[in-house]
Amino acid sequence: MHTADGIPRHSVHRSVSKPIGYFEVGRRARIKGRRKNSMTTPMVRFLLRLIRILGTFIPFILRFLRDRHRFLIVGGSRTVPRDQHEQRARRLREAMLNLGPTFVKIGQVLSTRPDLVPQVYAEEFAVLQDAIPAGPYREMIPALAEDVGYHSYDDFDPEPIAGGSLAQVYRATYQGKQVVVKVRRPGIKDLIETDLRIIRRLVPLALFLAPDRFSFSLRNMADDFERIILEELDFEREAQMMEEIRENFAADENETVTIPRVFRDVCSERVLTMEYAEGTKVTDLEELEAKGYDPENVARRVANAYFMMGLDHGVYHGDPHPGNLAVDDDGRIVFYDFGMSGRFTPAMQASVVNLYLAAVNRDVESIIDELVALGALDPDADRAAVGHVLELVIDDLEGSGDVNWQQIIDVVVGMLREFPFRIPPDVMLVIRVGSIGEGVLRQLDPEFNILAAAQAFLREHGFLQRAARMKLAEAQSDIETSLWALLRLPTKLDRELDAREQERTVIPQEIAQSQRRQTRSIGYAILAGGTFVASGLALSVSQISATVGVVVALGFTILFIHSSRHQRR
Repeated sequence: MHTADGIPRHSVHRSVSKPIGYFEVGRRARIKGRRKNSMTTPMVRFLLRLIRILGTFIPFILRFLRDRHRFLIVGGSRTVPRDQHEQRARRLREAMLNLGPTFVKIGQVLSTRPDLVPQVYAEEFAVLQDAIPAGPYREMIPALAEDVGYHSYDDFDPEPIAGGSLAQVYRATYQGKQVVVKVRRPGIKDLIETDLRIIRRLVPLALFLAPDRFSFSLRNMADDFERIILEELDFEREAQMMEEIRENFAADENETVTIPRVFRDVCSERVLTMEYAEGTKVTDLEELEAKGYDPENVARRVANAYFMMGLDHGVYHGDPHPGNLAVDDDGRIVFYDFGMSGRFTPAMQASVVNLYLAAVNRDVESIIDELVALGALDPDADRAAVGHVLELVIDDLEGSGDVNWQQIIDVVVGMLREFPFRIPPDVMLVIRVGSIGEGVLRQLDPEFNILAAAQAFLREHGFLQRAARMKLAEAQSDIETSLWALLRLPTKLDRELDAREQERTVIPQEIAQSQRRQTRSIGYAILAGGTFVASGLALSVSQISATVGVVVALGFTILFIHSSRHQRR
């Protein structure tokens, strides 16, 4: 049996035949790839890619510069209507899609950066998915052959069931079990590394053209983006995260979440083999209702699963779009694609919990403390001014009938722009999960309120009680410190009054000289006693050192006696 492109469909029962098999096809593909690569050196590929990127973005850069200065470097700013911005955002999204996976990921990241891009562009970039046409199966053969070997699988279907900018996904059978195999696209790492080199060289130009308030965020975003996309290319890391998150949820007695099992024997940096976990897409409302599932209940359980990961387990699943969430036949929430997953540091996890608590309790001072702890707000910022702005934000949001996560982020970022405010990478991931996740959950429940859901989760899992105990402990510590300071106050006052009185009193010369002699006598006595003790300890090591020590001690003793007699006279 052969596929449409002439490649024999793999099966252990056909391994005895001698047609042009997988390894021969893989060998020919590698030879062809080497011939192609030998025709273009890395420097030529770099320059060609740079020309294409600049040719794509220069027209957009000129338009944005004209928005600030009508004649690029001089002239007043011009007002651009929203519909024109929407049209420009669509063209920019299409340009990113045409440039390939690196710029698709950049668009996805920018969709969660309201501190860098206007809302109209963020909304357009948010729909920028990995809509890359599936490549021919022949191109995937070298990675499979070299990393895990074809004969590891009982059967392998060459028709992809899903695809993205970085990888394609196939169905297969492994050790009698239905599995999903994720294979990295050929040459994708070299292309991304070339794009990253170009981006690093273009960052200074972007900093020069952008307003000063964006400089910190742009520089940090470039560094963070490079780390994120390189991590997403590493399927071994993704396998580790899947195993960790699966183990975290294994302790859940209600079994509300399932994570596909990973088969490490057939995994590598370019190949990931996992259990085939079938489920209904969370946004397929008709199918969910047909199976007897309440969409509103599904929305709450998805939200609770994300809260559990972030607030309790200290990990995150950073790509919650509809294709990565499903409900299986047992009603459990299924998570797919952990390429953008990661861990929070303990400090970050604690700050996220405290920020949720502060937001739920409308505690402005605590919100400011956590923004500083997260690195989002400069410690030297005017706390009174920031607090006033946050109070206005809270009043504005409370007066709105329908408040969503993205609206909260937009209002907060918009009003804090004038302060030394930035969005660190971990906070950016929280924003991304909240923005995309809430959009998905509102398809299930149009009335879904993420703050209300967070408050319910915090209450049900004891976070509110834990926060109350922490506040009580802090108050108790403050009271104990204050009482101790109060008890020591009379002594401190007495010392201060004595010092002031001594400053106002003129000590006669004879009394001052007597005090100096008395101090000198005490010093001789201490030195004599100390030297005698040291001599006794040195006796077991060296008799000479002990003898010298006794002589010195006797000298100090004579000086003490002489000083004491002179003092008595």
